Amino acid sequence: MSGFDPGLPEQPDLEMSVAAVLANNTDVKMLLRVLGKSLQDSLGDRVEIRHAGGGLLHRRGDEVQAVVVRLDPDEYEADLEAHGVRCTVGRSSGGIRIRNEQLPVEEWLHRLLAALQQEAAGNQAARQALQDLVVGQ
Repeated sequence: MSGFDPGLPEQPDLEMSVAAVLANNTDVKMLLRVLGKSLQDSLGDRVEIRHAGGGLLHRRGDEVQAVVVRLDPDEYEADLEAHGVRCTVGRSSGGIRIRNEQLPVEEWLHRLLAALQQEAAGNQAARQALQDLVVGQ
């Protein structure tokens, strides 16, 4: 594919990518912080990082509570709970949520990376986000 970054394989192995992301970030809090920061740097306002206490402002000492990634038509959300992390993929149509699916973190990451890979074909920001996650790990 012309114009595709040579540092990123055209079809990265998503299973290996998910394993790398999880292996490098076994602490769920760290995983959310790294994932949110990497994606926000590339995708900007399509990524929302929520901090403990409800604040959206990034303060150095604040713990990340949730990460929301909006890749039309889906919204990927990972939210810390007392017993771990709750990962969901929601689909909207016409501004109305029509489906919300809860997934294990590994499947959620796989689907998020697959969506980024699909979008990366024609979107430089998504390509950079995918490269940051796959190659940067």
